[in-house]
Amino acid sequence: MENYKERACRRVDEILPELSELSDNLWHNPEYNFKEYFACKSMSTLLEKYGLSVETGVGGLETAVKAVYDSGKPGPNIGIFGEFDAVEGMGHSCGHNVMCAIAVGAGAAIREVIGDLGGKVTVFGCPAEEGGGGKIIMQEKGAFKDVDVGMLLHSSCDTVVNDISYSKTDLRVHFYGKTAHAATWPEEGVSALAPVIELFNIVNAMRLELADRGKILGIIRDGGDQAIYIPDHCSAEFTIRSFSMKYKLELVDRFLKICEHLAEITNTRFEYEQIALSYEDIRNNPVLEDLLAANFTALGETVMPRDKEMGIGCTDMGNLTHEFPGLQSYVRVGPGRAHSPEFLAATGSPEAHKGIAVGAKALAMTAVDLLQDPTAMPRIREAFAEMKARYER
Repeated sequence: MENYKERACRRVDEILPELSELSDNLWHNPEYNFKEYFACKSMSTLLEKYGLSVETGVGGLETAVKAVYDSGKPGPNIGIFGEFDAVEGMGHSCGHNVMCAIAVGAGAAIREVIGDLGGKVTVFGCPAEEGGGGKIIMQEKGAFKDVDVGMLLHSSCDTVVNDISYSKTDLRVHFYGKTAHAATWPEEGVSALAPVIELFNIVNAMRLELADRGKILGIIRDGGDQAIYIPDHCSAEFTIRSFSMKYKLELVDRFLKICEHLAEITNTRFEYEQIALSYEDIRNNPVLEDLLAANFTALGETVMPRDKEMGIGCTDMGNLTHEFPGLQSYVRVGPGRAHSPEFLAATGSPEAHKGIAVGAKALAMTAVDLLQDPTAMPRIREAFAEMKARYER
């Protein structure tokens, strides 16, 4: 029997110079949320060269990319996800340039063997992960409706298959009162600052109770104009986070009730707005994790445990893992934590090229497992159903 994994890996080696050039070009031309025009064109050009059918403007997003190769034979649709936006003011300090190249390389390698194995591969270039929620918008517009399983490899300081991330909702709260001259006629005013100050006091008092289950973090955005006047409008911004979406939603509901009661007590009026799309907690599929870990090991990588030292943030890939079996995992590209000057240097270095090769090969090898082993997709779907039942209880 032909070794399809070896064949896929050879394809990555053949195109590695072009993948490395893609990554380096993006590193030198960082683009931000929904404005990744150079990245979109560069990714699309290579995917077309490698024989995939490319569409841009997916899900109503001008810079979103969808590239498909359908074998015409029965089999799952394997989604490979890449990102290419940079961090505002910090360039590619999260390594999305490398991730884009990994996704293109994996797609080309799977394209090399899928004609024999059956199924379909779809590579997505996803804009605006850094706060814009590009994948969430694409998901809402049906861009991923036919994906059976999805995989994304993130650049990192270690190779890791499992993941943790926060579910988060960001809010801006407004309190409205009545202005008055604070030194001469204070009795005529209603301070909009009073409920904001009390809100922070209550949130601080909740920290012991919340412990590690959740976080409510905030800043005062508008505390008034002049000290001599009682402010008639004050606002604050909060991010509410938990490793559990269910608990986060409970915290959001509780937080808003606190705000409503404070408005009632202080004789002010309360309003709020959600200021960003909600990112949900990542739910990696354990069967996929095991397959990816075995392939990393076969490539000579040391798979490390996921720990807090890598940093814990939020990702719109989390939302996707709630809808279909998937994972976000990590491949080492160099030292330093994400969003640091050290990691920015690593993602633009020759060491990152090795990460591209390893990452693209590992994803392609895992795709071969899914396409060759008739028990793989049933086991993945079973694990996904168990996860849904566990979280929705």
